[in-house]
Amino acid sequence: MNRGFVFILILLAGCSTQYEAKQNLSQEEYERWMNTVAPFVIKKPDHVVYEERTKAEHKVFYDNFIKETGGQLRYAVKTDTANIFFFSHRDYTSLYEHYRGLGGYFRTDSNGNLNYLMLLYHTPRFTKEEMEEKGAELFKEMVRRGNVSKFIGNKQYVHTPNNDFYYNDRINRWDYTENSSWKFLEEAKQAADSALIN
Repeated sequence: MNRGFVFILILLAGCSTQYEAKQNLSQEEYERWMNTVAPFVIKKPDHVVYEERTKAEHKVFYDNFIKETGGQLRYAVKTDTANIFFFSHRDYTSLYEHYRGLGGYFRTDSNGNLNYLMLLYHTPRFTKEEMEEKGAELFKEMVRRGNVSKFIGNKQYVHTPNNDFYYNDRINRWDYTENSSWKFLEEAKQAADSALIN
């Protein structure tokens, strides 16, 4: 094993220990953070509209997803201006043992209510080893720079945002870019909804 590679592994191990969510948050804080981000990092129930995905009645759905996929806040850092997090889970849509993660930050008001959330990236499928290495590297970059811009477009690290999707912080969901090649799906849905009304 070459020395440079060993050095990188040591740095990443230090990073993951330093930012480990369960070391940086009390159990109560961990649960509060998880409840805050779950509706935004977990696909909502199919029958629920986006505007209602944060309702308390859907908590059981998110809790079950977390339990079934080993979902966790892997990394977390509190700063004066934001709560920075990385959520990871097992991807059961894969035939193999793969994991996916989402990183971003949120802010709360003086009562602890969410008033802003931004997802900066959604990873591609990672093996367990890749999640350890690349997940830590992405989080470290997010904490250091406030973004992961240097990884955007690198499909080995970041799945979205990309040319087709970006995170729309006004409506708190992944949305089509202006020139998205996937926009036809939304247009087809709107046409079908219009035909049902008429």
